[in-house]
Amino acid sequence: MKSAYNAQWIYNLQVIKLARGWLKHGQIEPNQFATIQEQYKTPLIHPNIAIRLLLFIATVIAVSGVSGLVFLIFSGANDETISIISILLGIVAFVVLERAFISNHHYKSGVTEALMYMACGFIIFGMAMLVNFDVVVVIQVVMLMVFAFTAFRYLDLLLTLAFIITFSWTIFYHCYEAGGILRSIIPFVFMLVFSGFFLLIRKINKGGNWNLWNDNLLVLEACSLLLMYAGGNYLVVRELSIEMMDLDLQPNDDIPFAFLFYFFTVTIPIIILWAGIKFKDKVLVRVGLATIAFSVFTFKFYYSFGHPEITMMIAGIIAIAIAVMLMRYLKDLRNGFTSENIQSSAWANVNAEAFIISQTMGGNREGKIEVEQTGGGGRTGGGGASTSF
Repeated sequence: MKSAYNAQWIYNLQVIKLARGWLKHGQIEPNQFATIQEQYKTPLIHPNIAIRLLLFIATVIAVSGVSGLVFLIFSGANDETISIISILLGIVAFVVLERAFISNHHYKSGVTEALMYMACGFIIFGMAMLVNFDVVVVIQVVMLMVFAFTAFRYLDLLLTLAFIITFSWTIFYHCYEAGGILRSIIPFVFMLVFSGFFLLIRKINKGGNWNLWNDNLLVLEACSLLLMYAGGNYLVVRELSIEMMDLDLQPNDDIPFAFLFYFFTVTIPIIILWAGIKFKDKVLVRVGLATIAFSVFTFKFYYSFGHPEITMMIAGIIAIAIAVMLMRYLKDLRNGFTSENIQSSAWANVNAEAFIISQTMGGNREGKIEVEQTGGGGRTGGGGASTSF
């Protein structure tokens, strides 16, 4: 299976977007931008966010009207017939999406997203009715397959997120239903499974030509890290143990292995942030900062100085001090990582003028650009962005 979109057209669209950013920041002249547009023509229809939102709403209204009329016609039918009609509507929506819109060069135009999401909804609802809303079948099989297929074929990030959430719920559900020791070690299962899943996604990303799905893989990486952290976070484990494991805790009691979850709550964010700085990975840095913030919230949730204004003042002083130290430390390029704002970080090491000359004089139009690797080869941005698009 491959993507429904033409990879070269998407690449050309991204080049034009980046060139437009260069033009906005005064790095290139209007005539140079016009040359890039000529060299990297793309027929894809990709309007701005406002137009996409309006098209999305209009498509949802139109599809809802058509599907509502169909369901009204068959309102007297039995549940099995209704479920089959719902599945057929989903299949028809996918066919219309590809034949009427993607084949006519729509690329994330608002119409495509509306048809895609409604098609998924119709198929999942229809299959759920067929199996009498069986949780295992609906979640394990139908939702995972539909979300995985649609996210992969149409490069959709929201459905990629839906897939990883459904996958995590599947793991939790089976461990919880199994009971006994498996229910007790759910946090450790999450930490093990999603740390392994993160490494697997990293290996897949490095092992082949996945540039077209780069954003999808980044979503999977970030969510895997967050879910792995959630498995070791003290607040998450304690509150879920009370709500779902029927754990009865007295005011001075604590959860089993509390010292381990205190340790994970503190160390996991630090390790993620350290790895992000060391390997020049923007995803790791952002996830590390987010988990550090949640770790602070976790300890604040259970421990307090008694005066919120004092707590906020101390937290603010610490945050400002850390920010100042990091800004000073990263002011100069250090092992390919810098605090300086580099416009279009994925192209940060590309000499714009040389690139334009090479492209307008009949150079390579496949996007393979020779770059001076001053940044150390970071994968996802910052001063160490690599040559891969």
